Amino acid sequence: MKKFYIILILLVSHSVYAQIDYSKLIIGRNNGAKTLHDGNVTNTFGFAESLGELIDVPGPTIYLNEGDSVEIDFWNMSQGAPHTIHLHGLDVNQENDGVGALSFDVYHMAHGFYRFKAPHAGTYLYHCHVVSTIHVQAGMYGVLVVRPQNGDPNQVWTGGEAYEKELIITSSEIDTNWHTDAVLDHPYDTINPVPVMIPDDYIPQYFLVSGLSDTQLSNPANYYWAAEDAKVYLRQSNAGYYGTRYIYPSSVSARTLSSDGRPLPAEYVNDTLEVYPGERYGTMIQLGSDPFYTIDVEYFDLNTNEVKSTQTYTIRTSMAGLDENSIFSSTIYPVPSSTGVFYSSEEFQSEYEIYSITGNKILEGKNMRIDLSDQPKGMYIFQYEGWTKKLLIN
Repeated sequence: MKKFYIILILLVSHSVYAQIDYSKLIIGRNNGAKTLHDGNVTNTFGFAESLGELIDVPGPTIYLNEGDSVEIDFWNMSQGAPHTIHLHGLDVNQENDGVGALSFDVYHMAHGFYRFKAPHAGTYLYHCHVVSTIHVQAGMYGVLVVRPQNGDPNQVWTGGEAYEKELIITSSEIDTNWHTDAVLDHPYDTINPVPVMIPDDYIPQYFLVSGLSDTQLSNPANYYWAAEDAKVYLRQSNAGYYGTRYIYPSSVSARTLSSDGRPLPAEYVNDTLEVYPGERYGTMIQLGSDPFYTIDVEYFDLNTNEVKSTQTYTIRTSMAGLDENSIFSSTIYPVPSSTGVFYSSEEFQSEYEIYSITGNKILEGKNMRIDLSDQPKGMYIFQYEGWTKKLLIN
């Protein structure tokens, strides 16, 4: 009787995922180099979507549709410790949850497959859950968005409120003392496990909004964009170890609609929202005709409640004739680039043109490797078949 039940369970499990609606490759690496706002570079771990893509912090955003059968192929190309992808808050079964001790670890050059049906529409995090205290701080985290059943990118959930623009905002911090080789380099030995050193103190020097801080956020090239009078949905998540406090201008009439991937029983109407580590909130704001709207993000120590930093990001409602909706559909990365070299995720069928911010053409071509290394730091305009994108050298 026991054998019959085991066979039946395996058959049912196979049938659930016989038809995969969405398959995604995510690559894990431990050779990242994060350029910070003051020019310092720190070691990072992270995720990428292709072999040619350099890892960044946070990792790529994953988009799913509610009800889809999903397969995430995690390819761990990191040396040393194994990694996983923990689907934070997604309510999948234990086998596919990504907590290594309860599901499986993915070792160097191995593939791990996470299979599940995408549950409730909402905003979630994914991150490594091996020595997660270290690996999340190292940069192994990203945002996962589940769309409504119909895949509508402008609706909060099935039958929910519509909006014109969506912004994904992720707060985190970096303590560079946690990014040294002594902390990050911990090889994994199944026979004789190597002790992992976790620093006694966590005193971050950098406070990030979607991977940027201070002068990076104040650079116009990194402003968010939305049309005048647009209704904007902010998907806010906290991947750091400090609490964050969002302070919205009163003119945008902020309404928080969802928490941790679920609609709130009633809207939370307030100009201030606190987001604790691991939490996610969806807040709707209404823009007007002002050219700029700024939102402050305060980072506070959870033990003392002392505010350690305030970062400000800007939403701009006009971009000197540049239309953010006319962005080349392929990915060009990394943006910003510290070397002046950019890459396209797809081949170009015709020639592109690149202009300086003053309107002078400086380059044209079809090469997937876009080399501006001989140009000074600053913003450049990429144009291709009517599409426009900003390239930043910092």
